[in-house]
Amino acid sequence: MNKTDLLEYLKETSSEMTRDNIDEAVLLHFDLVMESYREKPSFYKNLLKYDRFMVALSLLSFSYKDEKVPLSRVKAFCYERGYMSRNSLDSYCSFLSIAGYLDVRLHVQDGRQRSFRPTEKALSNTVQLIKSYLLPSQMISPYDSGLSVVGKNVDLLRVFFRGFAKILEGDFLLDKLLPEAKWILNRDGGHLPMLALYADALRTGSLETGYNVSSYVELSSRLGVSKTHMQRMIKEGQLQGYFKCDKRLVGLSPAFLELMRRAMSIYFAIARVSMELGVDESEVGNEPGGIRCVCER
Repeated sequence: MNKTDLLEYLKETSSEMTRDNIDEAVLLHFDLVMESYREKPSFYKNLLKYDRFMVALSLLSFSYKDEKVPLSRVKAFCYERGYMSRNSLDSYCSFLSIAGYLDVRLHVQDGRQRSFRPTEKALSNTVQLIKSYLLPSQMISPYDSGLSVVGKNVDLLRVFFRGFAKILEGDFLLDKLLPEAKWILNRDGGHLPMLALYADALRTGSLETGYNVSSYVELSSRLGVSKTHMQRMIKEGQLQGYFKCDKRLVGLSPAFLELMRRAMSIYFAIARVSMELGVDESEVGNEPGGIRCVCER
């Protein structure tokens, strides 16, 4: 599939998902992410900030595409994409190494370079995170029954990241497909603070009637972010027309509901299409190594 066709296919898949009832899939995604988030709130608060999340996905994608790729090449790619400055990239990769998520060592073919590979700890966490997008994506039309079968028989991460590499190369990601959502994503906790607001409003039936600000204390505690951080996000959203604030109530505007549904449909489309591309590229069920897992909870 060439880049033009891939972009159109992603847009078409995302658009079809928004025409279906996406809310149940969004709730499942939120619950699955929160299972991991509760175990390591500080780590995920930083990881899910959009630019850092893209660096982590780039490291995994490059690693699965070429196990001998130098770390410097991935850093250069992320710098060119504008995800982080060079100093921030060095610091973030050092953090991932010290925290036990990235194994960095001298490159066997060039002692001036460093090679890397994600650790078992990193891969285990990645499996759960990828599932939090992939499983909900299978709840929404257009359905692909073949993916559930694939998930039971192959290395999920290898298939996913081989497909995701093509989307990453084309730069067909949420910040480009829906740039107006960037204000939600590139902050502590990534999309979770606004998704938590949306999910709680869904479950209380208050999407159209307003949302009690006092619950932000509980939300900020649950997500490991400050109450001030939540209030600042709401204020920014209010200025952009996504919220209507009145004393202790925050009304979620139709524009905000539409933004969240479109953003999540793009996330789900990327997850599903990554798997489809990975499956099309090669049969990896008999390849040695890697994590083998089922695409089930």
